[in-house]
Amino acid sequence: MKGAPIMIQNKKIAAVCVAEMQNDDIQSILYPLNEALSEIGWRMIIFDSCTDFFLKNAFDEGEAHLFQLLNHDYIDAVLIMSRTIKNDEIQNQIINRARQNGTPVLLIDSDTRPEGTIQISFDESDAFERLVLHLVEDHHFTRINCIAGIKDNPISEHRVQIFREILADHNIPFDESQLGYGNFYAQPTRKVMETFLQQAELPEAIVCINDSMAITVCDILSENNIAIPEQVTVTGFDGIEQEKCNYPRITTCRRDMDAFARYVGEILEQILQASTHETHYTFPYTFDPSESCGCRQCRMLNINRSINTLYAQMNDSVNYNRSMNNMNAKMTNLKSITDLHTISRYYIPFDGYICTNADFDIQDHLEPSDDLVFTPVVDAKFCFDDLNYNKSLPIQSGELIPDWSAFFAQPAPLVISCLHHQQEVYGYTAIFADRSRYQGYGYGLHRMQRFVSNLNNCIGMYLQKNNLQASNKKLRDVQNKIIVSFADLVESRDTCTGQHIKRTSEYLRILVQYMATMPKYSELLTKKYQTLMCKAAPLHDIGKIKVSDVILNKPGRLDNDEFEKIKCHALEGSEIIRDTLTNIEDNDYLQIAHDMALFHHEKWDGSGYPCHLCGEEIPLCARIMAIVDVFDALTSKRIYKEAYSADQAFRILEESSGSHFDPEVLAAFLTIRPEIEKALYNNHKAQV
Repeated sequence: MKGAPIMIQNKKIAAVCVAEMQNDDIQSILYPLNEALSEIGWRMIIFDSCTDFFLKNAFDEGEAHLFQLLNHDYIDAVLIMSRTIKNDEIQNQIINRARQNGTPVLLIDSDTRPEGTIQISFDESDAFERLVLHLVEDHHFTRINCIAGIKDNPISEHRVQIFREILADHNIPFDESQLGYGNFYAQPTRKVMETFLQQAELPEAIVCINDSMAITVCDILSENNIAIPEQVTVTGFDGIEQEKCNYPRITTCRRDMDAFARYVGEILEQILQASTHETHYTFPYTFDPSESCGCRQCRMLNINRSINTLYAQMNDSVNYNRSMNNMNAKMTNLKSITDLHTISRYYIPFDGYICTNADFDIQDHLEPSDDLVFTPVVDAKFCFDDLNYNKSLPIQSGELIPDWSAFFAQPAPLVISCLHHQQEVYGYTAIFADRSRYQGYGYGLHRMQRFVSNLNNCIGMYLQKNNLQASNKKLRDVQNKIIVSFADLVESRDTCTGQHIKRTSEYLRILVQYMATMPKYSELLTKKYQTLMCKAAPLHDIGKIKVSDVILNKPGRLDNDEFEKIKCHALEGSEIIRDTLTNIEDNDYLQIAHDMALFHHEKWDGSGYPCHLCGEEIPLCARIMAIVDVFDALTSKRIYKEAYSADQAFRILEESSGSHFDPEVLAAFLTIRPEIEKALYNNHKAQV
């Protein structure tokens, strides 16, 4: 290998690029793959992101820097778990860099094959066809229903098409009432099953497009005392981990991952020896008839063992969560990089290293290298399980770890994860994922992911805490000025409302303070939430800035066209808030201000505008705003009306309980009537 240290030369290393490797389906590939490659002299380094990059936000951008750590001087092949990385641009960056360095790229379970790559896909068609034929030809079923995934999803629709064709080939009648869309998840599947159970005759079999829906179907049938498979046969697909604990075991199609891993190993060897020019390989699913179709006797032999194992894992997870909370608490008062390493080594769940950029503890950060956001030199801390062993060693970031002999001395794969806050990168972790130390594959990986996530949070907190207070104060000053300016601008145009926003803010403050004492709302209406609501309240009518003065100050009743135009202020207001306050206000405030502006004219019975939400679909802040907004409108003089008395206003509000207003929120408002009337009196007195 060009440029590789002596320790690495003549070694075969595969770099695996993956996202969210703690998921069961990903682990089912990675661990057998590591074992198969080890048997033929390969070692595996996993570059694992904790996000799938679908959102394409700042956090995703920070995570994407991880793949810049791939050092092609060391790597003989790159394997990309394509379905886990839901961003073509990031995949293409990995591919292009590998091609520039002459490193072969294998795309595992990919729908596409970019130029210069080798695709290894799973062929599900034959197995799914065999599954349906098993029901038709072996069990002789003629009443077969199907629960598909998401409508128009290519994977789901492909399986449905096979299902339809087999029934048609065997002259088995089928109509659309026998097909439902469970969207791959439990709750939609329940709705489909409700319709199936209402049919005149139970189906003999229900074909589910995946195991998750099949497990839900089994639960529903059991709840209705319908025996499986005696009365209804159930099948799934995919062979998920949860299926192994289901009673009965699901007749499904699964991937033999041990065989697949060996298959990938063979392909890698052929590539390394330049003995293949293939660009596309397929690996079949295996049809596995089991208990839910009656081909194997239903047994509960291992249920107790499974329950005990799950309980032990749950209990340990609780303890580990407590440990992570302790880690967070201790890192709140970090003073230096030394403190970071000293504390974190007590909580790292595996053997490994924490490697931080050379400029980590410097206010004026060093410039990164041209092609890396990681500094050329990183500070690698040894964080082994032995708590007494802890030292630091500067290394080149491209070398990844200080001691490659430790890597080659053990069978566990090395997992590299990025340390960052949003786009700013601080370094990375290099951890040996030794599954033998924990029960099951994913058990330890969840720990690893939690540790890395916590470490990221703690680092971000540490680097930002010194200037956070000053920044927050400056930001609050700017925010308040913006809010006051917006509010004053609206008031200056709307002569009808006068001090409306100030009065509604006061009524809202009194109401939310009281509601915060109620058990139902105490958790949501925290001090911070109350503060943000009061701060956002003046902006609820900001959309009126886009309403014509002629309409806004019309002395008489608005006609239909004028009313439609003024109704637009709710949507206009929400857009103004999003456009002007994003990146200025924090997200919580932004959401509350947006919801108040957009939804404060929605009604409990769904007859409001602009979205016709009803009940608790309407955000709580908007339901509260609606009451104080109407109350002030009633008790204030307008161009087209005189002010109503407090008695009249409260009576009108009470008459609209359950139609216009949330009954519980209104009841709270009525309860504090004396305080509201006092505020009303003071406001009117101040205006005189």
